[in-house]
Amino acid sequence: MPALFFQQQLVITKHSVQPFNAKTILLFDAQFLNVDEFNLDALLSPFELTVFTRRKSNKAKQEYLATRLLLKYLVKQTMPQFRELASNHISSEFDEQSSKLLLHITGSNTVLSSCLSHSNGFVGAALNHECIQFGFDIEKISTKRPFIKLAKHFYHLDEVNLIRQNPERFFRIWTLKEALAKATSQPIAKLLSPNVFNQLMLSKLTAVSCQYKEFDVSVVSNQSTDWQCSVVNSIDQLRSVLHF
Repeated sequence: MPALFFQQQLVITKHSVQPFNAKTILLFDAQFLNVDEFNLDALLSPFELTVFTRRKSNKAKQEYLATRLLLKYLVKQTMPQFRELASNHISSEFDEQSSKLLLHITGSNTVLSSCLSHSNGFVGAALNHECIQFGFDIEKISTKRPFIKLAKHFYHLDEVNLIRQNPERFFRIWTLKEALAKATSQPIAKLLSPNVFNQLMLSKLTAVSCQYKEFDVSVVSNQSTDWQCSVVNSIDQLRSVLHF
């Protein structure tokens, strides 16, 4: 059964504005984003600006800005009633009670659940309109890490044995655990030692995964097969919708 989880079933395509699927995870390489080129006051809410300014490294600022632009783009593309809303009237704020990143829209009672992931400058963002159990994770594959040593320390023995056969499986197992943690609102520390494949079965959740360039991507949901990934090649693809 675990062999199914190592198949490359997740579809990743280049982004196009139309047609647009609400169950889309937008992916973007933020490392070339020049944050100084943007009018941040017009794009980020006052709360987001406060969080952004607390980010110390340029990489952290790039990832934060990129994920927020992707989320606001998704709101405008999937909810036509907010298409003309100023981007700084959409605010992303983490909710401790639900362990979810929620989007609040000025002048509206609408609150949207979302999910983010980032690894080494590569970021992903998605909305969860239906508030289903859903989570995804991105992790850069590094062949220099001590796979077996790490796996022995953190993972289930059955998972360690799978990694012995193929070291890159370490990252597939990791993204599955992270995605499951987000889908079920559990801390990742609680899901490190249990067998993730058994946990997925017990949770009655499905998972699809793939490798994209040097990254492993996994999606966990009770409707995982409905989700797709779309790569934004340039932030300019968002310009006409976000008006920057």
